[in-house]
Amino acid sequence: MLSLKSRKDYFKLLLPRDFICPEIEEKYTKILSSKQSFYYTPIDFLNETIQKVQVFGFADATWVQPQQTREGTLYQSRYADISTYANDDNVSYRSQKTPISLMDKTLNIEFRHTLGYLNYFMLFENFWWQFSRNKHNNDPGLNYDFNIDIFNEIGEIYSRVVIKQPLVNSMDMLDFDFAQPIAQSGTFKVEFKYNNFDYQFIDINGNDNENNLDNI
Repeated sequence: MLSLKSRKDYFKLLLPRDFICPEIEEKYTKILSSKQSFYYTPIDFLNETIQKVQVFGFADATWVQPQQTREGTLYQSRYADISTYANDDNVSYRSQKTPISLMDKTLNIEFRHTLGYLNYFMLFENFWWQFSRNKHNNDPGLNYDFNIDIFNEIGEIYSRVVIKQPLVNSMDMLDFDFAQPIAQSGTFKVEFKYNNFDYQFIDINGNDNENNLDNI
């Protein structure tokens, strides 16, 4: 069942298990274990701190041809004192670019800070390892995808956005401030860039419907 009322919290993004590299996973597993955390694996700890996700969007779907001559009944019928020729009028046309090139292939994930900034440094160290991955065991690349599941109003997975092979592009700075002595629940954003995506509808049995967007 679908409703016309939107809820912004009816989604789920779980970073895949292989998003955290083995060395970083081993290090932070020991940290979580020593601090008697409720979460035993770094990826579960990290996923629990996801606060917000931004994806899709496009721009520049038209292009404007300036200084064209146009003649039409609008000028004749409503503005008799204006010439029927508008020599300085701009005319919009559909962009000559392909739809995929208009997409902003950016994924923003906002995390909430934890005590000790543990999730921040986990992501920070993991980025450095991924950035220099060719120096670690000759790793050819990153092959994981991100799945964003979207739920209907009764909590069933209705559709899924698949972000294929995302790469970290930027990360917010840490903000230490002595002027804020009271602890506040802050957030930080990690920006990913990707080259390909898919959008899938899910049937009532939970199977992927492959007859949607074929790996745009």
